[in-house]
Amino acid sequence: MAYEEDWYMRQLKMVVFNPFKKSSADQVMPMIMVMDEGTGENYSVPIQSYLSELILKQEVNQAENILFLESKNMTNEQFVGLGNWFYDLVEELSDEELTMANFSRTEIAQGRAELA
Repeated sequence: MAYEEDWYMRQLKMVVFNPFKKSSADQVMPMIMVMDEGTGENYSVPIQSYLSELILKQEVNQAENILFLESKNMTNEQFVGLGNWFYDLVEELSDEELTMANFSRTEIAQGRAELA
């Protein structure tokens, strides 16, 4: 759909979609410890939110590295779900956005292959 080509709508979709939602009452999302650069304080956030933030800042390589590093803290189902969500989101970036993020469509295909 045309609205999915709009940058703002992609950002909204990124925030709303949750691959870990099993039902309205039962939801599990892996967390990650991050450090606040301003205060130096550590806190726990949903990994999906953290990866979304990195993608928005065009730090796709770092986000991909974190995805695979954190896979050991997830079930296989969680990892595959999060990985597919991640590559779906990155795939929606324009070629210009991917270039600015120093990432390529080839890397997306390679990452998807590693998920399998």
